Amino acid sequence: MTAASPVWRLGHAASPLAFVPRSLSSWQHRFDDPRREYRTLYCADQKLTCLREVLADLRPSTEALRDFARLFGDRRAIPAGVVSTEWRRAHALAPATITLLDGDLVDLDDLAVRRRLERRHAALLAAHAMPHLDISQVRSRDRVVTQTISRALFEEGAAGIRFRSNLDDGPCAALFEGRARLEPRGEPASLTEDVEELLQVVREYGLVLRQ
Repeated sequence: MTAASPVWRLGHAASPLAFVPRSLSSWQHRFDDPRREYRTLYCADQKLTCLREVLADLRPSTEALRDFARLFGDRRAIPAGVVSTEWRRAHALAPATITLLDGDLVDLDDLAVRRRLERRHAALLAAHAMPHLDISQVRSRDRVVTQTISRALFEEGAAGIRFRSNLDDGPCAALFEGRARLEPRGEPASLTEDVEELLQVVREYGLVLRQ
């Protein structure tokens, strides 16, 4: 994925390529700013990756599966997460191109980049029992580490981060507010239609799709 590569963004139907309004931002995503000064816009190379990332939390957790089995055994179907009609109306898949305004995208698959960050943040990594900043740590759910990486790269002048999805290894990007943006590359796809990729992810995750 380069700055000029075609990407996809799963966003709000009214403005799918826009940064999430500050009042609605959770600031809890992987590369969000821990100081809440700049916003981060996420996109992916493929539509499937966008949908897998956003819908992943609808899957029952292993803890929920364990508790359900204890209560009901294996005789009853496990309740599935629901992709509601309201959610489908509120979201769209938009094709876009990344435009860099100031700085470049930093690739966290680059070993030299990770080694530089490892030296700079050795104390933080050691405190979180991370002997090295390897790919597994970059993909960690430990937001203290990943958001600190985001802040460090922002302060170095980066426009954003290239990384890979935990779910399907697809190329993704996190764009920093004021440094990069998404430009439209066609009409957004409404999720009220039977989008092939949406149907596939619903099947993969065992979800219920409301019409």
